[in-house]
Amino acid sequence: MCNGRKNIKRLEFPAGKARTLIKKIQKIARENNKEARLVGGAVRNLLMKKPVKDFDMAINFPIVHFIEILNKHKIKFYETGLSHGTITVVENDILIEVTQTRKDIKSDGRRSEVEPVTDWLLDAQRRDFTINAIYLTDANTLFDPCNGLSDLHNKKLTFIGSADDRIQEDYLRILRAFRFFAWMPEFEIPQDDIEALKRHCKKLNLLSLERITDEFSKWLMANNPINSLYLAKKIGLDRLGFGFCFSLVNLEIDIFKNAFLQLDWLARLAAITPVHKKNKIYSKIRFSRHERARFERLMQELTYSEASKLITNHWQKTAYWHASDLSDKMRIYCIRKGFLFPKNKWGSIDAFKKPKFPITGKDLKQAGWSTGPEMGLKLKELEHLWVMNEFKLPENMDFSPKNSLPKIYES
Repeated sequence: MCNGRKNIKRLEFPAGKARTLIKKIQKIARENNKEARLVGGAVRNLLMKKPVKDFDMAINFPIVHFIEILNKHKIKFYETGLSHGTITVVENDILIEVTQTRKDIKSDGRRSEVEPVTDWLLDAQRRDFTINAIYLTDANTLFDPCNGLSDLHNKKLTFIGSADDRIQEDYLRILRAFRFFAWMPEFEIPQDDIEALKRHCKKLNLLSLERITDEFSKWLMANNPINSLYLAKKIGLDRLGFGFCFSLVNLEIDIFKNAFLQLDWLARLAAITPVHKKNKIYSKIRFSRHERARFERLMQELTYSEASKLITNHWQKTAYWHASDLSDKMRIYCIRKGFLFPKNKWGSIDAFKKPKFPITGKDLKQAGWSTGPEMGLKLKELEHLWVMNEFKLPENMDFSPKNSLPKIYES
């Protein structure tokens, strides 16, 4: 458990463009006999020599009084979570999330009631993992009450105190554990903590779609989330939390593993989702309209015939009909089916640009067609003819209504 030990190691924080705003926040706290400290991912990443992109600070000062001072100095902020003591301070293009030190007084696993405190140790004890409870003071010294430095050194992703208690405070921490493990695959989760994660997997059903989507997408965005997905499957998180088993059968094979790692998070999700379980995803993930449309396309599998034609010299005829998602759909097919696609073909597939069909509805209207379903069918016939004829139509072709063409479809 956290013990309040302070590590006096000095650490200069290379905050870059954020330095000015960080110093302003720290100065406001000092002038009121309080303190603002960097904490969480920024400190963790700095210690791991990884890029720091997001800045979080804790301040042992009532957030409403802090807001009054920001207003006085005309410093912009957003009330991103004021009921929980959190605001986002903005200057130019820098955003820093500032949260009043606090402790949980009541939680149901979905939301917590918090109480402001000034004790840094109490604030640390309510955090999730030891490596996220390391504070950098405004004197550039480290406050490490939960031995996060030791866990960083030993590459351990450890819950603070009782894993069961931390998880039951907020069931989103189940997904956060797997997200951190995905982003830090060299780390190890202690077996006792894994058992706690296993005990609570089914409680993901209590979380909102928005929270699950945010955390799960970040998990799948990791450079290599495969080991974390295997662990999730091993403890039943996929079945209990998502209602189906992740399809990971070929990801142990290097060629398919590499294909998977070239996909973005949405295509990775499609790759691990069995086609007949698509609706389970819609019950768990909140897609934007664009994401849902793309996910639908990615879940429409290539046929064996189509995949085989993409190997031939006339592959562009098949590629045309899948152009917007061609690379992703081909990789997903290879992963799902164990299909070995020639290495020398990937460059052409990835570079393929869909040719523009040269005939429009306007052209058909000028040729005498009336707007309606028949004109739409004629356009489709002509498009298929154009594709099958190597993306060319005969010169001076008469496609007026009196000159009915045979129906041509891709074979």
